[in-house]
Amino acid sequence: MSTQITEEISCPRCGAAVKTELWPGVDAVRSPELKARVLDETMFDWSCPECGYAARFLYPFLYHDPERKFMVYLSPTGDGCEAVPMESEFPQLKGVAKRLVTTPESLKEKILIFEAGLDDRAVELVKFALAGVLNKKHGKKTAAGYFCYADETENEIGFSFLFEGETEPVRRNTRMDAYRKSLEIVEGAGPFGDGGFFPVDGITAQKILDEYRESED
Repeated sequence: MSTQITEEISCPRCGAAVKTELWPGVDAVRSPELKARVLDETMFDWSCPECGYAARFLYPFLYHDPERKFMVYLSPTGDGCEAVPMESEFPQLKGVAKRLVTTPESLKEKILIFEAGLDDRAVELVKFALAGVLNKKHGKKTAAGYFCYADETENEIGFSFLFEGETEPVRRNTRMDAYRKSLEIVEGAGPFGDGGFFPVDGITAQKILDEYRESED
Protein backbone atom coordinates (compact mmCIF):
# COMPACT_ATOMS: atom_id res chain seq x y z
CA MET A 1 0.00 0.00 0.00
CA SER A 2 1.02 3.60 -0.51
CA THR A 3 1.95 5.46 2.66
CA GLN A 4 1.29 9.13 3.34
CA ILE A 5 2.47 11.42 6.14
CA THR A 6 2.09 15.13 6.85
CA GLU A 7 5.02 17.32 7.88
CA GLU A 8 5.54 21.01 8.44
CA ILE A 9 8.09 22.51 6.08
CA SER A 10 9.49 25.99 6.67
CA CYS A 11 9.51 28.15 3.58
CA PRO A 12 13.10 29.22 2.77
CA ARG A 13 11.86 32.61 1.61
CA CYS A 14 9.24 33.79 4.12
CA GLY A 15 9.62 31.27 6.93
CA ALA A 16 5.98 30.17 6.91
CA ALA A 17 5.29 26.70 8.33
CA VAL A 18 3.51 24.79 5.58
CA LYS A 19 1.75 21.50 6.26
CA THR A 20 2.81 19.26 3.40
CA GLU A 21 1.71 15.79 2.34
CA LEU A 22 4.63 13.45 1.71
CA TRP A 23 4.50 9.96 0.25
CA PRO A 24 7.40 7.82 1.59
CA GLY A 25 6.06 4.77 -0.24
CA VAL A 26 3.99 4.38 -3.40
CA ASP A 27 2.33 1.24 -4.76
CA ALA A 28 2.13 1.83 -8.50
CA VAL A 29 -0.75 -0.60 -8.96
CA ARG A 30 -2.98 0.67 -6.16
CA SER A 31 -2.13 4.36 -6.62
CA PRO A 32 -1.96 5.10 -10.37
CA GLU A 33 -2.49 8.81 -9.69
CA LEU A 34 0.73 8.90 -7.65
CA LYS A 35 2.55 6.91 -10.32
CA ALA A 36 1.47 9.56 -12.84
CA ARG A 37 2.99 12.28 -10.66
CA VAL A 38 6.30 10.41 -10.56
CA LEU A 39 6.34 10.02 -14.35
CA ASP A 40 5.38 13.62 -15.11
CA GLU A 41 8.04 14.77 -12.61
CA THR A 42 5.70 16.68 -10.29
CA MET A 43 5.85 14.28 -7.32
CA PHE A 44 8.44 16.36 -5.48
CA ASP A 45 7.22 19.82 -6.45
CA TRP A 46 6.59 22.09 -3.46
CA SER A 47 5.27 25.62 -3.19
CA CYS A 48 4.55 28.04 -0.37
CA PRO A 49 0.92 29.24 -0.27
CA GLU A 50 1.99 32.38 1.57
CA CYS A 51 4.62 33.86 -0.76
CA GLY A 52 4.49 31.61 -3.83
CA TYR A 53 8.06 30.31 -3.45
CA ALA A 54 8.43 27.10 -5.48
CA ALA A 55 11.08 24.43 -5.21
CA ARG A 56 11.73 20.72 -5.45
CA PHE A 57 11.57 18.98 -2.09
CA LEU A 58 13.30 15.60 -2.07
CA TYR A 59 13.01 12.95 0.61
CA PRO A 60 13.50 9.16 0.88
CA PHE A 61 10.88 7.57 -1.37
CA LEU A 62 10.11 3.94 -2.21
CA TYR A 63 8.37 3.08 -5.49
CA HIS A 64 6.96 -0.45 -5.75
CA ASP A 65 5.38 -2.17 -8.74
CA PRO A 66 4.23 -5.57 -7.44
CA GLU A 67 2.90 -6.70 -10.82
CA ARG A 68 6.16 -6.12 -12.68
CA LYS A 69 8.18 -7.14 -9.62
CA PHE A 70 10.50 -4.19 -9.15
CA MET A 71 11.19 -1.60 -6.47
CA VAL A 72 13.16 1.63 -6.74
CA TYR A 73 14.34 3.51 -3.68
CA LEU A 74 15.05 7.20 -4.11
CA SER A 75 17.62 8.36 -1.55
CA PRO A 76 18.73 11.97 -2.17
CA THR A 77 21.89 11.32 -0.14
CA GLY A 78 22.55 7.86 -1.58
CA ASP A 79 22.14 6.05 1.73
CA GLY A 80 19.36 4.91 4.03
CA CYS A 81 18.77 1.49 2.46
CA GLU A 82 18.89 -0.06 5.90
CA ALA A 83 15.38 1.35 6.43
CA VAL A 84 14.01 -0.48 3.38
CA PRO A 85 12.65 -4.06 3.68
CA MET A 86 15.22 -6.67 2.58
CA GLU A 87 14.86 -10.28 1.50
CA SER A 88 16.24 -11.51 4.82
CA GLU A 89 13.24 -9.97 6.60
CA PHE A 90 10.71 -10.35 3.82
CA PRO A 91 11.28 -13.56 1.79
CA GLN A 92 8.42 -12.59 -0.53
CA LEU A 93 10.69 -9.92 -2.00
CA LYS A 94 12.99 -12.56 -3.47
CA GLY A 95 12.99 -12.23 -7.24
CA VAL A 96 11.98 -8.57 -7.06
CA ALA A 97 14.46 -6.22 -8.75
CA LYS A 98 15.59 -3.61 -6.23
CA ARG A 99 17.43 -0.45 -7.25
CA LEU A 100 18.83 2.62 -5.52
CA VAL A 101 18.74 6.06 -7.20
CA THR A 102 19.50 9.58 -6.03
CA THR A 103 17.40 11.76 -8.35
CA PRO A 104 13.77 11.87 -9.55
CA GLU A 105 15.04 11.67 -13.14
CA SER A 106 16.83 8.39 -12.44
CA LEU A 107 13.74 7.11 -10.60
CA LYS A 108 11.61 7.80 -13.66
CA GLU A 109 14.19 6.20 -15.93
CA LYS A 110 14.23 2.96 -13.91
CA ILE A 111 10.44 2.79 -14.07
CA LEU A 112 10.45 3.22 -17.85
CA ILE A 113 13.16 0.59 -18.26
CA PHE A 114 11.41 -2.04 -16.15
CA GLU A 115 8.02 -1.29 -17.68
CA ALA A 116 9.60 -1.90 -21.09
CA GLY A 117 10.68 -5.32 -19.85
CA LEU A 118 14.38 -4.53 -20.19
CA ASP A 119 17.42 -5.32 -18.06
CA ASP A 120 18.70 -1.99 -16.72
CA ARG A 121 22.28 -3.26 -16.61
CA ALA A 122 22.22 -3.87 -20.37
CA VAL A 123 20.54 -0.50 -20.93
CA GLU A 124 23.34 1.17 -18.99
CA LEU A 125 25.94 -0.51 -21.22
CA VAL A 126 24.24 0.84 -24.35
CA LYS A 127 23.94 4.29 -22.78
CA PHE A 128 27.60 4.19 -21.76
CA ALA A 129 28.67 3.38 -25.32
CA LEU A 130 26.48 6.08 -26.88
CA ALA A 131 27.75 8.68 -24.40
CA GLY A 132 31.31 7.83 -25.41
CA VAL A 133 30.47 8.34 -29.08
CA LEU A 134 28.80 11.70 -28.33
CA ASN A 135 31.73 12.90 -26.22
CA LYS A 136 34.17 12.10 -29.01
CA LYS A 137 32.02 13.55 -31.79
CA HIS A 138 31.21 16.85 -30.07
CA GLY A 139 34.33 17.27 -27.97
CA LYS A 140 32.18 17.70 -24.89
CA LYS A 141 31.40 15.60 -21.85
CA THR A 142 27.90 14.30 -21.20
CA ALA A 143 26.65 15.22 -17.74
CA ALA A 144 23.70 12.82 -17.79
CA GLY A 145 21.88 10.37 -20.00
CA TYR A 146 18.45 8.78 -19.73
CA PHE A 147 16.63 5.92 -21.40
CA CYS A 148 13.55 7.11 -23.31
CA TYR A 149 12.05 4.21 -25.24
CA ALA A 150 12.56 0.81 -26.82
CA ASP A 151 10.71 -0.22 -29.98
CA GLU A 152 11.17 -3.81 -31.13
CA THR A 153 9.08 -3.19 -34.25
CA GLU A 154 11.33 -0.35 -35.37
CA ASN A 155 14.39 -2.11 -33.88
CA GLU A 156 15.32 1.04 -31.94
CA ILE A 157 16.29 2.00 -28.44
CA GLY A 158 16.44 5.73 -27.66
CA PHE A 159 18.13 7.97 -25.11
CA SER A 160 18.33 11.61 -24.12
CA PHE A 161 21.68 13.15 -23.14
CA LEU A 162 22.74 16.43 -21.57
CA PHE A 163 26.18 17.93 -22.09
CA GLU A 164 27.86 19.65 -19.15
CA GLY A 165 26.80 23.28 -18.86
CA GLU A 166 23.91 22.86 -21.32
CA THR A 167 20.18 22.50 -20.79
CA GLU A 168 19.00 21.39 -24.23
CA PRO A 169 18.91 17.58 -24.49
CA VAL A 170 20.46 15.67 -27.37
CA ARG A 171 18.45 12.70 -28.61
CA ARG A 172 20.21 9.59 -29.84
CA ASN A 173 19.01 6.13 -30.76
CA THR A 174 20.60 2.91 -31.91
CA ARG A 175 19.51 -0.54 -32.96
CA MET A 176 18.07 -2.97 -30.44
CA ASP A 177 20.85 -5.30 -31.53
CA ALA A 178 23.16 -3.23 -29.30
CA TYR A 179 20.89 -3.92 -26.35
CA ARG A 180 20.74 -7.63 -27.10
CA LYS A 181 24.55 -7.84 -27.28
CA SER A 182 24.79 -5.94 -24.00
CA LEU A 183 22.28 -8.32 -22.46
CA GLU A 184 24.53 -11.25 -23.38
CA ILE A 185 27.41 -9.53 -21.61
CA VAL A 186 25.53 -8.83 -18.37
CA GLU A 187 23.96 -12.28 -18.27
CA GLY A 188 27.43 -13.77 -18.67
CA ALA A 189 28.62 -11.72 -15.72
CA GLY A 190 26.57 -13.87 -13.37
CA PRO A 191 24.66 -12.81 -10.22
CA PHE A 192 24.68 -9.12 -9.41
CA GLY A 193 23.92 -7.57 -6.02
CA ASP A 194 23.27 -9.22 -2.67
CA GLY A 195 19.50 -9.21 -2.60
CA GLY A 196 19.32 -5.64 -1.32
CA PHE A 197 18.95 -2.27 -2.99
CA PHE A 198 21.91 -1.17 -5.10
CA PRO A 199 22.64 1.37 -7.86
CA VAL A 200 22.88 0.40 -11.51
CA ASP A 201 24.44 3.35 -13.35
CA GLY A 202 27.43 4.41 -15.45
CA ILE A 203 29.85 3.20 -12.80
CA THR A 204 28.17 -0.18 -12.90
CA ALA A 205 28.45 -0.25 -16.70
CA GLN A 206 32.17 0.55 -16.53
CA LYS A 207 32.73 -2.23 -14.01
CA ILE A 208 30.84 -4.79 -16.08
CA LEU A 209 32.75 -3.80 -19.22
CA ASP A 210 36.11 -3.98 -17.45
CA GLU A 211 35.31 -7.47 -16.15
CA TYR A 212 34.10 -8.55 -19.58
CA ARG A 213 37.27 -7.30 -21.30
CA GLU A 214 39.45 -9.05 -18.73
CA SER A 215 37.63 -12.32 -19.35
CA GLU A 216 38.12 -11.90 -23.10
CA ASP A 217 41.91 -11.38 -22.81
